[in-house]
Amino acid sequence: MTASETSPFTVRTQRSGTRFVATCRGEMDLTTCELFFAAVLPGITDHTVDRVSIDLDELTFMSASGLRSLLLVLCAAHYNGKSFDLRNTQPPVRRVLDLFGFTTFKAGLVWDATMSPEEGRSLA
Repeated sequence: MTASETSPFTVRTQRSGTRFVATCRGEMDLTTCELFFAAVLPGITDHTVDRVSIDLDELTFMSASGLRSLLLVLCAAHYNGKSFDLRNTQPPVRRVLDLFGFTTFKAGLVWDATMSPEEGRSLA
């Protein structure tokens, strides 16, 4: 497990079988995104992991930077062949995710539309 106690935002990580879980606590914003990436990327690049879960039960605030961070992690997980899911989103954070459409799109569609070479793009 890892955690940072020097910030109002912390990320604890845990591996359970082939699942990697990152539990976020506090406020995810521009000042805490680097901590989030540093905690989650080892799970995304670990070849023994097939599912990356982000637990948001203790997240109290998410800025646009936090949304961008989640999107980048989702795309990185998809690119590395991992399943990705968000768990335990609290109503204020869920509202932000819903307003920006984060909970309604699929990783493959986002990846194809934004990251793959232009000749390979498909929106079907």
